[in-house]
Amino acid sequence: MIKEIYEIRKLLLLSIPVGILSGLLAVGFLYSLDFSTNLFLGNIVGYHPPKPFGEGGGETYVFFISHRFLLPLVTAIGGLIVGILVYLFAPEAAGVGTDVAIKAFHYGLPIGLKSSILKLITSAITIGSGGSSGREGPMALIGAGIGRWFGEALKLTQEEKNILLAAGLGAGIGAVFRAPFAGGILSAEVFYKEDFEVEALIPGFVSSIVAYIVAGFFVGYEPLFKTEVVFPKFTTEEIAGYIVLGIVSAFIAKFMIFTFYSVKNLFKNLKIHPILKPAVGGFLAGICGILTPLAVGNSYGWIQMFMKGEFLYLSFPLILLSIPVVILSLSFTLGSGGSGGVFGPSLVVGGITGASLSILFNDLLGGPVFNPGMMTIVGMISVFTAAASAPLSTIILVSEMTRGYDILPYALLSLVIAHNLAGFEKTLFEYQLLNRLESPFHRDELKAFILKTARVKEVMTRNVIALHPNASVLEAKEIMAKKFIAGIPIVNEKNQVIGIVTTSDVLKVEPEKMKTTKVFEIMTPKPACVLPDWNLLEVMKLFANYGYGRAPVVSDFESMKLVGIISRSDIARYLIKKNVI
Repeated sequence: MIKEIYEIRKLLLLSIPVGILSGLLAVGFLYSLDFSTNLFLGNIVGYHPPKPFGEGGGETYVFFISHRFLLPLVTAIGGLIVGILVYLFAPEAAGVGTDVAIKAFHYGLPIGLKSSILKLITSAITIGSGGSSGREGPMALIGAGIGRWFGEALKLTQEEKNILLAAGLGAGIGAVFRAPFAGGILSAEVFYKEDFEVEALIPGFVSSIVAYIVAGFFVGYEPLFKTEVVFPKFTTEEIAGYIVLGIVSAFIAKFMIFTFYSVKNLFKNLKIHPILKPAVGGFLAGICGILTPLAVGNSYGWIQMFMKGEFLYLSFPLILLSIPVVILSLSFTLGSGGSGGVFGPSLVVGGITGASLSILFNDLLGGPVFNPGMMTIVGMISVFTAAASAPLSTIILVSEMTRGYDILPYALLSLVIAHNLAGFEKTLFEYQLLNRLESPFHRDELKAFILKTARVKEVMTRNVIALHPNASVLEAKEIMAKKFIAGIPIVNEKNQVIGIVTTSDVLKVEPEKMKTTKVFEIMTPKPACVLPDWNLLEVMKLFANYGYGRAPVVSDFESMKLVGIISRSDIARYLIKKNVI
């Protein structure tokens, strides 16, 4: 007990420096992102995207792009730079950073600080040059890399390394989105579709809160988005509208998942040099950006405008068209090997979905029945939950980003519908597993679970070879050699177990005396037996306590009637059949 308390305290203390370093790198990433955006989009394309309230977005914004048709060239150049850096220095920095961290958690793969720093640079270039990508991917991988680096440096156990990896992942998210509680929950939820990494929850909270405090010292503590939503009225029209939003969100999420993996497979099979793939993807994403500004960069500023009900520069048909175009842009950017994350673009897709439905419903009803800000936020939550199967962390994350806690009732309604309709078969995170029992990291837990749920009668050998007490040792030896067995139960005339003879017992008898020596003279009397309804974990404990390799199975301990025999080999074969060893 004392040792366990020490281990918990050690991880909590280590979560603090993980949070500090994650917070500092989050600040570095945000500054790099601003620099890259001004360099590529501002100076070359002549486009300054709107910003959300928490990053300096003002009340007024004038939309203008000087050189719109240079956008594909700029996004292609950004993709080429990323392709070169990734190919030469760190292949793991390509694609969705959160997914790389999830894979490293389950399979014990290394994530170094070099990979984390390079992820910061490549993601800033990808997003800053106009690629549709998110901030959570780079910061998840950066934080996870910091946690894993601490674990390696201090020579911690694999379990401790993984907990720090998860804590670092949550810290990165909490810092970059100014959402410390969501970061803590995400550190436990993101690895599975319907389970939690409970051990990482408290270290994740500590690390995420520390990272939020450190990052906020430089960039402020204001929420990312400013909203003016009010507590819902629960009218029939509103309830019906949010039910429809949940249904639509599920289909949008499924379409996004399908498109993302289709494009990813297309680029995987594309017969060109890996360095060039992000450039091609960037070029195609740039074409999407020509069609709609919502497909350029992370577009949080546009979502901020939707939350305020401002649709000045975008017509309803263009907003509606932006949903598939942003999905394509996301798929081209990340599916080709560009760097970043899926969370940001997924939120944008969800926000557009909610905003579109608010416009449509208000037009049909002839008045402002639906608050555009509320529907935009709920759309963000519903689509990403359906696409990533992380309902709890998503709803808290968006609530913290917007301080729109009044949206929770309708958000829960829409989220539950979207999450259940979308299902758990496939998410945007390729390496996200269903639950802990599927994770190689928890393989020992899986063994214990299987052993505890399987019964002796399912595994035992029923056609048992048994001997009478007066049988000779030579007969026992010949049976063992012929049948390749190492133990034979000894039973009386009533088929009651009275002993057991093993190979080691037989070998103690001199060869010339085997024919005349009876098995009752060398057997182990009253051997430990097991019942058919025992679970295999109980049997393994018996084997471990007494050093046995096998045990007779009896109908009950009163009659001691032999019904089978079970051995370590039987249990091992069962575990192999279940694919756990």
